[in-house]
Amino acid sequence: MNIMLVTPWRPSLTGGISTVVARLTGEFQKKGHNITIFVADRENRLRQIEALDEIPVYGMYLRSPVSSQYPLRAMVMCCIWFPITMVQLIWLAKKKQLDAVLIQYPLPAMFYFGILKRVFGGTLFITYQGNDAHDLCLWDRREQRLVRFLLEKADLVLGVSRTLLAKVESVLQGIHLRRSRQLPNGAPLDVIRAVKAGEAGSDLPPNYLLTAGHLIQRKGIDLVIAALREAKERGVVLQLVVAGDGPERENLMRQSREQGVSGQVRFLGNQSHRQVLSLMKTCLAFVLASRAEGMPLVIAEAMACGKAVIASNIDGVPEIVHDGTTGILVPAGDSGALATGLIRLCSDVAFRETLAKQGEEWACREYNWEAIARRYLGFIEECQAHR
Repeated sequence: MNIMLVTPWRPSLTGGISTVVARLTGEFQKKGHNITIFVADRENRLRQIEALDEIPVYGMYLRSPVSSQYPLRAMVMCCIWFPITMVQLIWLAKKKQLDAVLIQYPLPAMFYFGILKRVFGGTLFITYQGNDAHDLCLWDRREQRLVRFLLEKADLVLGVSRTLLAKVESVLQGIHLRRSRQLPNGAPLDVIRAVKAGEAGSDLPPNYLLTAGHLIQRKGIDLVIAALREAKERGVVLQLVVAGDGPERENLMRQSREQGVSGQVRFLGNQSHRQVLSLMKTCLAFVLASRAEGMPLVIAEAMACGKAVIASNIDGVPEIVHDGTTGILVPAGDSGALATGLIRLCSDVAFRETLAKQGEEWACREYNWEAIARRYLGFIEECQAHR
């Protein structure tokens, strides 16, 4: 098959949707399929902007008719450029003889692909990853209508968790989806196996807990710091390593000082994916106290690294963390419950090792990219058979 993956970001970037696109590209190639990647770029002219392991990556600006800042200008410019943009997309679809278009992280400006399907045919998939569903309620109603149009033209709408699909349907009330399915992302098991513990450096506290991610309020790292304080009040001193950076870093550092646990928290700043995996292999356990998530792949990665996980019971997290079996779930926003769970993980060695073993088996079986790619291809064949 000839498959095109569509994304807002270049696949050469590290992490997030770029990693998803790169992994799917590799697995589809292994199975003999021809892949093209399209990025919603900044140039009006369609052009190849880079290559991913010899796979061409095309980029072009997709103009939206909606802008809160310049509404009239946006509408006029979209009307002027619309036919030119569509001609270039149709040319690319014919050149590559596309059988399927897979959009990762749908944005309003991607409505062009709903029109492309009507003109060119082929199978159209949309996959929701996290913020694309969480932020949908914040968008202008005209932007929501563009997304609704795209989704209703799709043969299949996927979500990395069932809760993401439910959020989309709750915002776009009355939307008619032809088909919808839940399909998580995979963990890079080959990379995980190649990474060794300690690669990220030796200047780390012993038996540390690890959390990783963008330092924003939604990630709940302030709750982990509060849990460290509560554990200390109960006579248990826990060490935390934070991998990542973001706008909340200064606030989190101030909070750790104010709560008397600054000596127990190490902020490492941005780390490469390989460094984060090495930190996972070295840590005692992994903690994710997010207030909202899609299906956090970082949990599957920690499990695949053979570590016990404790996480907030929100969104798609319970679909991978089965409380007491593959990890510990705590109520979102409850630092006291989080402290109790962390203390148990650190003090009950047998329980921690059991969770780690069962979590590793689960992640390696359910979240490997080969299996995820095979399910994508199966869904394409299913949609083609019902056309």
